[in-house]
Amino acid sequence: MMRGKHLCLILLLSFSILASISNSLPLSTNKRWIVDESGKRVKLHCVNWSSHLNAMIAEGLDTISLKNLISQLKELGFNCVRYTWSTHMFTRYSTYKVGENFEKFNLSDSRVLIKYYNPSLENITVVEAFDFVIDEFGKQDMMVLVDNHVSDPKWCCDDKDGNGFFDDKYFDPKEWLEGLSNVANRVKGKPQVVAIGLRNELRGPKQNQNNWYKYMSQGVRTVHNANPNVLVFVSGLNYDTDLSFLKTNPLNTNIGNKLVYEVHSYAWSSGPRSDWIDKPLNQKCAKVMNGLNDRAGFLISGSNPSALVMSEFGMNMEHLDDMNQRFMSCIMVYLVGNDLDWALWAAQGAYYIRQNDTRVSETFGLWNIYFRTLRYAEFPQRFQLLHKKLLEPSSNSSKSYIIYHPLSGQCVRVSNNHKLELGDCEGASKWNQEGQQIKLVGNGACIEAISERSQVKLSSNCMSQQSFWEKLSATNLHLSTLDRQGQNLCLERESHTSPKIVTRKCICVDDTPSSLDDPQTQWFQLVTTNV
Repeated sequence: MMRGKHLCLILLLSFSILASISNSLPLSTNKRWIVDESGKRVKLHCVNWSSHLNAMIAEGLDTISLKNLISQLKELGFNCVRYTWSTHMFTRYSTYKVGENFEKFNLSDSRVLIKYYNPSLENITVVEAFDFVIDEFGKQDMMVLVDNHVSDPKWCCDDKDGNGFFDDKYFDPKEWLEGLSNVANRVKGKPQVVAIGLRNELRGPKQNQNNWYKYMSQGVRTVHNANPNVLVFVSGLNYDTDLSFLKTNPLNTNIGNKLVYEVHSYAWSSGPRSDWIDKPLNQKCAKVMNGLNDRAGFLISGSNPSALVMSEFGMNMEHLDDMNQRFMSCIMVYLVGNDLDWALWAAQGAYYIRQNDTRVSETFGLWNIYFRTLRYAEFPQRFQLLHKKLLEPSSNSSKSYIIYHPLSGQCVRVSNNHKLELGDCEGASKWNQEGQQIKLVGNGACIEAISERSQVKLSSNCMSQQSFWEKLSATNLHLSTLDRQGQNLCLERESHTSPKIVTRKCICVDDTPSSLDDPQTQWFQLVTTNV
């Protein structure tokens, strides 16, 4: 299913992390960081898994055993799951049995298969099945964020689905608080449940800031009073893309170090999807990153920073076209550059039923509809650095840089013959920047270009013109030097099949409207780390 080299690397990382996590819960916050009981940072790298739709049970359990499914999540390097639920499942339908609910929606085949793969589930209630899944997370040392996704169990989201904002058709605030209290009490004593999300993607014509402050404050207090151990995740407005109003009016909750904000980002969150193709990519990506900072990222900076998690982002993994690749490279630059905690959408490859259609494929899902193969075979390599904790606030180690190539997911290393190449980020070389020189830590040698199309080398000649580098373009992702004729050359991956890093004429760094070529092969990011 995965290339052995990357699978082994991710397994070693995830098992060592999970072993320490199991003995360090509950979690809390320290300024912008999520930390364990000892004060050491815990980076959440999660995947979303839906159980909020009509069937009111985790998707995909008619294709694979629960134990094996969670094991597969761990193999991919995830240390937590954002596990979704609907309010009415707990306030109205808690006595519904799993098998009977499948029959209600004419899902007889799924009922038979659930009984085959997960025989313990068919004859228990939907809320007991919710507990059953959470207990298995605990057995496998996976952390859980239980997220209130909707009120009425159904697909999410649009402006008029009745689930968008307080006092919508299905979104009664009193019942919502009842559901939060129910779940918070239900997961008490289950340390693997590290957080509860108040509500997914508030939206629609009724949304307003006054009611956001009113009800989100009530939700925070309700969860915290019922279960003071868990983190409380708070989402913003406009499909959880906007928390900018907190700049002038903070949310006063008085729950100490348990509050975390969340933000979502997709290819359509900042304008038409076509912009990723029709607009200069450096300009588009810079606009997206600046917008994220303005609407949410500001929370992690300043004199009183808060914890922030990108709890949804994703791409079509079935049809990985240029638009999806460009968006994903850009959002990965943002996540890595800020070392944000995150949750990818989504684990499930299909839904039992969605908008009245059965066995609906989730093209943003990691696996195919049978949870057998990855839709995107390069996922382990592409996401490897996102799993890694880059900054540890409790560390006294000095900071340095790694050089990250978001298109491949790999990092720059120095080969045995002192040339630069891409490889696994676990063994990435570390660098210091001194003015315009980029020097290998502990060595003092510099990155030096030779000529166009030649492989870049490590050199002791740090005063040559070809050893001076600057960042170009709106994204600052092009590392450029001058050749002997004074022409700009940028670092570039030689080809999709070659790890060599060469220099070529810089692509689209002027950011003019006609700069529509794809510059991703030349995107290299200096990423700060102290671990």
